Amino acid sequence: MLLATEFNRSSNPDLRDVACQSEQQRSKGSPNAGRSGVVSSGEQLAKDPTLLLLDEPTWDTDPLNTYLIVSMLWSYATRRGSIVVLTMETPRSDVLPFVSRVTLLCLGAVVYSGPTRSMLDYFTYIGFPCPELENPLMYYLCLSTVDRRSRDRFLESNQQISVLVDKFKAEGVIYMKEAPQVPPNVKDTPLGIMHKGLGRGIKPGCFSTLLALYLRGMAATFAFSRSGLGHFATRLLLLPFSVALMSILYSHSTPIQSRIFLQTGGLVFNVLTLFYVAGIASTALLFPGYRARYYQEKREGLYGGAMFLTAYALLSLPLSFVSTMITIGILTPILELDLSSWAYASGVLWASYVAAEQVTVAVLMVVGRPVTGAITVLYMTLVSLVVASGAIRSLKGLPYWLAAVSTALPARYASLALNQLAIDMPIFLNLHYNESFACPGVPELCRYPDGRTYLIERFTREGENISEVLNVDLNLLISLAFAVGLCILNSVLYLLPLPARVKAKFRE
Repeated sequence: MLLATEFNRSSNPDLRDVACQSEQQRSKGSPNAGRSGVVSSGEQLAKDPTLLLLDEPTWDTDPLNTYLIVSMLWSYATRRGSIVVLTMETPRSDVLPFVSRVTLLCLGAVVYSGPTRSMLDYFTYIGFPCPELENPLMYYLCLSTVDRRSRDRFLESNQQISVLVDKFKAEGVIYMKEAPQVPPNVKDTPLGIMHKGLGRGIKPGCFSTLLALYLRGMAATFAFSRSGLGHFATRLLLLPFSVALMSILYSHSTPIQSRIFLQTGGLVFNVLTLFYVAGIASTALLFPGYRARYYQEKREGLYGGAMFLTAYALLSLPLSFVSTMITIGILTPILELDLSSWAYASGVLWASYVAAEQVTVAVLMVVGRPVTGAITVLYMTLVSLVVASGAIRSLKGLPYWLAAVSTALPARYASLALNQLAIDMPIFLNLHYNESFACPGVPELCRYPDGRTYLIERFTREGENISEVLNVDLNLLISLAFAVGLCILNSVLYLLPLPARVKAKFRE
């Protein structure tokens, strides 16, 4: 829960009197003074917001109702995992335990902003320790307030505030992230309210941060809401539904040479295309929300790009694998895959999905609009499929330079593995040319005595080692290597600094 405070001093005797009089004025409120604040806050809480902004929710309330309102907001923020930001002109001392972060403002300038537990360390470090038995929030608020009682006091207080603002700009950045190690001369100060653990820092560890990000992503995916259902359907059901519709077209194919090879090759090409398109579409739909939150929280120093992408991968990879397994289950009756072939096909297609997802993530690092990023990656993917899949034009017929380019594209290895799994099977031995013409017969018609002959003619070039080109194990490993390499590349890319204008665009 974040507290923002700003106070304008008029003609109060001194700093300590300001704090005391402010709390005495609160104590004179009527017993029912806080009813309107409670009702107003309750109306907002009933909407179950993720971010709650409250301007003076305890205004004109007695001390008891002030305590009840703030404790109620703290309980809500803790229980629901929401963010509560409230402003208070004269914060009471009993508010302090409920506030995790505090911002002290004076005429729009930030005097301090960071964890509440670090506030005492910070002001002590710059030479302004809080006296014992004093309300820290009110003391430091008064310390950063303009005194208008006389010209001399006005100039003196203005100068002091300028010093505080400059010191925070120069030395307060680390306090916005965590509580730093307190220097030895600060630990020896007789500050009664100092705690031993303040110097060790309050920033959570890598595992805690990673777990929190992962659980937040899981909650967004499996929430019983419109957004949660959209996440669930996109991650788990989009791909099986698309492939199920397409498989209807191939459910009644006839095992004859004139059609079966082209039909099976077309099915493999379309399945591979759908996996790429599904990876692009799901990332373009879901990733921008995570990206915006990442750039907002990175500005606060909560975690870095590698942590963000690791959490995203831990959420996305298992769900995409489950979706792939379901999809291959739909294709198994059509392609007549055995258990081993089913496992190989699952690995190749999952690697293809992950590769498309990671390329989209990389493009969305610099492209703000998801639609633009998705279209860009889609064009790149279609070009890759046309050049390297062997479905539109055989790899044997490619010019030398295009054949060399295709070796650097993951679509080549995924297509080789899938075509071999689907075509190099016993059912393709000595097929009839059509319903009325049996093979062997005319060599011009009965070109393919088995599936391997078709694969050699379509996917190998002169001088190539056929056993290396048509090697399911090798092609599966290369496909997985592309996916893993793209994940590592994105982790490096998201560590690079971006212009402030770009990051601000992503935070919108």
